Amino acid sequence: MSKGAKVLDIGGCESLLPLFLAEQGFKVTVYDFRKYPEHHANLTNIKGDFLENKLPKDSFDYVVLISTIEHMGFGSYGAPIYKNADFRAMSEIKRILKPNGKIIITFPFVGKHKIIAGFERWYDLNRTKKLFANLHILAEEYYVPNHKLFGRWLNFAPSSLKEIQQVENNFKHQGCACFVASPNSRSHFQ
Repeated sequence: MSKGAKVLDIGGCESLLPLFLAEQGFKVTVYDFRKYPEHHANLTNIKGDFLENKLPKDSFDYVVLISTIEHMGFGSYGAPIYKNADFRAMSEIKRILKPNGKIIITFPFVGKHKIIAGFERWYDLNRTKKLFANLHILAEEYYVPNHKLFGRWLNFAPSSLKEIQQVENNFKHQGCACFVASPNSRSHFQ
């Protein structure tokens, strides 16, 4: 990331990442249903529904979704209910992302797609491929839970795609996938 780059963090209200990036010199916009509690000269907050955004085309160098896209469309955090909101969101992201821009995204990943009613979806390989249609994957990482304390997973270890696809499909046990994608197949150094 180059200083001064424009970053959109969707659903970043409870994260310090937008503030950290703003302090590093990036022009950061947080788009969430809730007001972002931190303040900085390089930080802008848009409170509302990203799927109804009025952001200009080709306006961001980076779009960040950390544990966000899996909740879209389920009414979580006061958001409206939409069918396939994740695909709608990606369509909007592609519209507002600059041609050489990058999407940085994380979400739950398991062997078979699963919906947790009213809360989130867990992605499998097929839904992930549809999510990234017409985009180029520049980097991908997978993690599986490996340390449990008092019934909760506290630590995740790097894994392969094959290993993460073996993860059980139950509420207490899912993996995590991290991707960097771009509309451009070859990034240009800046």
